[in-house]
Amino acid sequence: MKNKLKRKTTIIAGPCAAESREQVLTAIKNAKERSVDFVRISLWKPRTKPGFDGLGKKGIPLLIEAVKRGVYPATEVLLPEHAKAIIKAVLPVLKNRKLLLWIGARNQNHHIQQEIARVASIDKRIFLMVKNQPWVDEKHWEGIIEHVLSGGISKDNLILCHRGFIPNGYNPLGLRNVPDYKMAMRIKVQTNLPMVFDPSHTGGSVPNVLKMFDQASKYNFDGCLVEVHHDPEHALTDAKQQLTWEQFDAQLKLYAKD
Repeated sequence: MKNKLKRKTTIIAGPCAAESREQVLTAIKNAKERSVDFVRISLWKPRTKPGFDGLGKKGIPLLIEAVKRGVYPATEVLLPEHAKAIIKAVLPVLKNRKLLLWIGARNQNHHIQQEIARVASIDKRIFLMVKNQPWVDEKHWEGIIEHVLSGGISKDNLILCHRGFIPNGYNPLGLRNVPDYKMAMRIKVQTNLPMVFDPSHTGGSVPNVLKMFDQASKYNFDGCLVEVHHDPEHALTDAKQQLTWEQFDAQLKLYAKD
């Protein structure tokens, strides 16, 4: 079932990591059919242990492919050099479309955060999303946002993302990262910035991802960042937590306008 719904929220969906041209083209097709706002095409993946960590710069043409096929691309950048390379290649074909870059939870060097924001600030078509840090600390989360804004990115082009915190004690569902919905809502109100939710990195398994969707729907999030793969069983990264596009369909109704 395809879902072409009008939404008041931002949906970012696609595989955990870009693995091949075929896989990305399949994601682009599925995202476009569902009117997804941004298709996730992550070229660089931080890894706890060595393993497949993305296609890197050789995958940048896939972002261009998404633009040419009428879909907005989104990708995590680890370094300012990544952002510069993507922007240099994608802007010439972007026209009136949008490009989303994001800073992940593990990227806590404030100099890097500021410089990525500075690089992203050169064009109003570039949006920057920042995730909270892995450990529970509201002041640190506030500091990330302040560092990014000091890099020059406009608040109109900044999106926040809650991906939960490393479990520290009580965790009956066995979540990968435990969300603090109330903290996320406080940060959203305090900053007056859109806040999306990441059910994939909180859930850590498909059953838990679906539970996270349900829990988060009770709060005023502005959308979601979710990992969706056409063949999760054979995904090279985060295979256990990626939904199929059909499983994702059932969640899209949570983001339809009343």
